[in-house]
Amino acid sequence: MTPETARAHLPSWARLITPLLAILASLLLGSLLILAAGANPLQAYAALFRAGFSCDGPGGMCAMLTSLQYATPLIFGGLSALVAFRAGLFSIGQAGQMVVGAAVASWFSALLPLSGPLLPAVAICAAFFAAALWGFIPGLLKTKLGMHEVIVTLLLNPIAVTLVAPLGWRRIPEAARLAPLVPTTKLNAGFLLALLAALLVLILLWRSAPGYGLRMSAQAPLFARFGGIKTDRAVMGAMALSSALAGVGGAVEILGVHYRFVTNFSAVDQFDGIVVALVGQLHPLGVLLSALLVGGVRLGAVNGLQLRAAVPREAGSALIAIMLLLIAAPHLIRRLLLRYGPRFSRRLS
Repeated sequence: MTPETARAHLPSWARLITPLLAILASLLLGSLLILAAGANPLQAYAALFRAGFSCDGPGGMCAMLTSLQYATPLIFGGLSALVAFRAGLFSIGQAGQMVVGAAVASWFSALLPLSGPLLPAVAICAAFFAAALWGFIPGLLKTKLGMHEVIVTLLLNPIAVTLVAPLGWRRIPEAARLAPLVPTTKLNAGFLLALLAALLVLILLWRSAPGYGLRMSAQAPLFARFGGIKTDRAVMGAMALSSALAGVGGAVEILGVHYRFVTNFSAVDQFDGIVVALVGQLHPLGVLLSALLVGGVRLGAVNGLQLRAAVPREAGSALIAIMLLLIAAPHLIRRLLLRYGPRFSRRLS
């Protein structure tokens, strides 16, 4: 039985629990790493989840709010990678695109003579269009010169940092800062903007003609051409939108968290957007959940594993890596579901 046939024979409930099984399996494998570090896996995981997902911290601090703050740029990075994947592209330029958005937002917020909510709105819009223009470059090089988008987006990351760093030399003025949703936290209105972006991506890709053309250009390019879809235009548009989403993530970070231009963002590594998109099964709702999971694990790895359980915080990154490896090999889990799933289903019935 081929993997495609296996997927077709899976019941709907089995497809939904595939990522959950991958997460559980990663926790089991991660316990071996914790044992190697000389700690109790149950105690270590309890410390990790309490530090990353609970609201019973010292002084009434709610770790979940910080995890939501960490999840905000991850949502934008995941949506960025999702749009590229759905267009049949593999973009690893989210880090550079976030820097472009952050620098442009910093520059506009410092120079524009505006006040009130209009100033951060204009700064975010400027970051969106600047990052979209930056993302148009790899799309153009791919369609016109046949250059692979992986190489182009990877090489553009250090170029972006070098080119835009001079723009971000001022601190963000008070008028341009995003207000916190909860006092004494850095969880800001950017999180609501991330939720709105996920909804808009969902509508665009699955409820609009341009989104249909974008997905068909990846799934059936020959069919798309015969159907009158301009695949080259779809590729360039997807790369521009993918980059714009990452740029907004960078803008939100410097306007709502750091209040100055930075090139390293909260809980975001260079390839986290790809991780969040894949763990989220390339769906906007999945991206929201996986961003919260990754953000919480990153926070819990520092405040829980390292400080409370004396386990190196790199174990948190290892858990995410193992999780991604298992989700990237879904046929293994599907074969297990095909073999043992019917028995489980009969027992439930």
